[in-house]
Amino acid sequence: MAVPNGGRGQSVFIVTTTTFVLATIFVVGRLISRFGILKNRTWDDWFMIVAWFLAFGLSFSIDYGTTKGLGRHDVDIPEPWLPSLRRSEYAFTILYNPALMVTKSSILIFYLRMSRNTQSILRVASYVTLGVVNIAGVVLTFLNAFQCSPVRAAYDPTETGAQCISIVTLYLCSAPVNIITDLAILVLPIPVLTGMRLPQRQKTVLVFTFALGVFVTIVDVVRIYYLQQASSDQITAHERLGTSVDFAWNASTALMWSAIEVNVGIICACIPTLKPLIKRIMPAMITDPTRSGSDKSGSFSSQMASQHHERLPSVAEPEPGFLPLRGPRAGGDPEHEMDMMDFLTVPDGMAPPAMTKTHTARTAATENSVYFGFVNMKKPKSMMKTHGKESLKYCAMVTILFFLWGFSYGLLNTLNNEISAVANQTVSQTLGLTTAYFGAYFFGAMTLGQWTLRHGGFKVTFITGLCIYGTGTLMFWPSAVLTSFPGFVISNFVVGFGLSVLETAANPFITLCGPSDFAEFRLLMAQGVQAVASILSQLLAEKVLFNGISTKPSLIDVQWTYLAVALFTIVLALFFHYMPLPEATDEELQRHSDNLGNYSSQTIFSPKIQLMYMTLGLAVFAQFCYVAAQESMSVWIGAVLSDLSASTNLTLSSDNYVLVGHATFAIGRFFFGFLCLVIRPRILLLLIFIGCIVFSTLTMALHVNSNGIAGPAIVFFFFEGPIFPLIYAIGLRGQGRHTKIAAGALTAAACGGAIFPFVMWAVQNLNDRTVQYSYCVITALFAFGISYPVYLNFAAKARHQVDPAKYCPRNNQEHINSPQSTPIRRLSNRLSIIVNKMGSVGNGKGSPELPTVEHRESRRRGSWASEHDSIKQNP
Repeated sequence: MAVPNGGRGQSVFIVTTTTFVLATIFVVGRLISRFGILKNRTWDDWFMIVAWFLAFGLSFSIDYGTTKGLGRHDVDIPEPWLPSLRRSEYAFTILYNPALMVTKSSILIFYLRMSRNTQSILRVASYVTLGVVNIAGVVLTFLNAFQCSPVRAAYDPTETGAQCISIVTLYLCSAPVNIITDLAILVLPIPVLTGMRLPQRQKTVLVFTFALGVFVTIVDVVRIYYLQQASSDQITAHERLGTSVDFAWNASTALMWSAIEVNVGIICACIPTLKPLIKRIMPAMITDPTRSGSDKSGSFSSQMASQHHERLPSVAEPEPGFLPLRGPRAGGDPEHEMDMMDFLTVPDGMAPPAMTKTHTARTAATENSVYFGFVNMKKPKSMMKTHGKESLKYCAMVTILFFLWGFSYGLLNTLNNEISAVANQTVSQTLGLTTAYFGAYFFGAMTLGQWTLRHGGFKVTFITGLCIYGTGTLMFWPSAVLTSFPGFVISNFVVGFGLSVLETAANPFITLCGPSDFAEFRLLMAQGVQAVASILSQLLAEKVLFNGISTKPSLIDVQWTYLAVALFTIVLALFFHYMPLPEATDEELQRHSDNLGNYSSQTIFSPKIQLMYMTLGLAVFAQFCYVAAQESMSVWIGAVLSDLSASTNLTLSSDNYVLVGHATFAIGRFFFGFLCLVIRPRILLLLIFIGCIVFSTLTMALHVNSNGIAGPAIVFFFFEGPIFPLIYAIGLRGQGRHTKIAAGALTAAACGGAIFPFVMWAVQNLNDRTVQYSYCVITALFAFGISYPVYLNFAAKARHQVDPAKYCPRNNQEHINSPQSTPIRRLSNRLSIIVNKMGSVGNGKGSPELPTVEHRESRRRGSWASEHDSIKQNP
């Protein structure tokens, strides 16, 4: 086959052929190692042979196409070449997905063989990924094969009257599946690999191998970029293969990168199986020169298999859940199974064979260390024992998650508005996107979120939520390409589901990790970071990402933002996997609650009504009302300003007014966070609800111009900012062993945001009411929600349950007048006494007062000691 001249054809031919030749060399090396040296054949080897034949057909179709005009402009392609060019392009579309599918299947079958009888998590994840790879591969292959009706029209330019789907659109829509499976294949073995003990040279080989795995993902992204360039005027839904202007020129680079992706994937899949061959031709590359004794291929593996496996005394136990892989079974051939299993579990240079006979007791991991092979980090304490700088460190790490979902929330809000503008959606469709997002909070928190938190702990819940969230962000990709409303609904739901799982763990983590009297402060600060991230993402979306949509109505370029977010979540999930985080068991949570004087047997109002359930139920109800009001305000504030600006020009645009409102929202969280240090949170919550009722009423009732109505609306944002974290932190107090279920319920209460924007829309359509009038719904929601802070402040047992515990002298009057207390703190305590007395009237039998109960938590180092409550009769 002659090398083509002119255009891009020559470079496409050279690169495609070179990468295929390299892939062939590695496949031949694999076959020599497996079939020749080890004389062992497994399913992953046969799959790799099939993958090589498909890669040959793929590369040949591209190379042949370059000789018939691929890589040239339309004017430079002779008419007689067109039928052959179309056939080569069609052959490529048929072979690409099967080649990737079989290559990835070979790798995943190898993972299954590597983790046989040892790594249950890796096996389950490999089976799931294998299913996704093959289902997607088969579906996409048939879609490509039958892209036109009749089929002949896909490769015959003389066929007329055919109906076809755009092949470029199909590739772009399927790109997230490729990226997700690439990342899964890259990430799945990392926990196992980092738990192994390897000599430096073999560790370097492993790092190089998995660095190539990253390169495959990068190649896939580059290929997608050139696929976008293959369309002349963005993507049309029905476009025959090769019929767009200069398709052969534009698509040539994308086809070249597709061949690179397949060939490099084959190379990466073959590298771990080459150790027997490398030991024969370059033994110094993987053999530790300091190793004593002779190096007989496979002898160490065989001896390890025939004896009980004992680790060296100097090596600590690995982390539970990722135990070392077992060696080959006894009685095997000396060269048997000298592949990845031996490469990882019993590498040359770890120990001479004789050392396996030494019956030295294993040294267990120390109390303060966790060994990951590459990383050695200090083991964290129980969450109930963290204080000071240690608490700050862990809370700062988890606050990254708050920034992540704040960024996502702001981005989705702006994106939903742009989707509405580009797709000419109705109001109900736009509200439907919000409903999908917040509706997922109920299902995510009450199902997977709370179950994972109770059975797996905080770290597992973080990683699970991040994986679901990352998948949801990638699902925006095909939705943006097709501008599909159902696709956006599904992707909004998946993102909301993932974030609800994250919030189910992140909010209680911040609340519980540290001294209990600062729980509200910590959560308000973390939620303040979330609000700041939301503002930054809205600014980024409006000024950069969606800036050109008004002149070029397409959302296709948004995919790169969501790809970046997805990759960041994968990195973050790996970070949390290796970062030791404190945990809290149900028993520890119950003991902590008991030490603070909160017992599950306490009742209120009636012997049949348990105090903890009453407090939690009202907290969930108040949270439901608040999120419903907050989201209704965010959805409709722009419409209010636009309606009222008909007669008066806005000083700022409605979007900028909304940004100012969200800025005051964030300021409110930080401001009331510091107030929590001097005023009891339940009192602040009552004052905040009153402020929300007042300013939502003013926003509804004032008959002023748009600039005038923006004032009370902005102040309303300030007051509503701290409500969610305050309700959350207060609602978790005293829940004991039910704390994690309570966290799920409080997170699920955010589903109120899915319902009431529709209710406000219904009010507007009732007798043609204005948007401003529909704000009566928001006022009503806060009027119902205020029942919770009223209950907290006027029910004595509720006050005892939720007031922060702290060190204080037994004599309350001495504490109030102590020189360490500030005037504001003394005023807060006096105000608390007055409220306590007011709430106590009528609760006693024949007595207008009840004793005020104060409780303390012990902070003695290394243990938790219960103390008697300090009970003082008020004068």
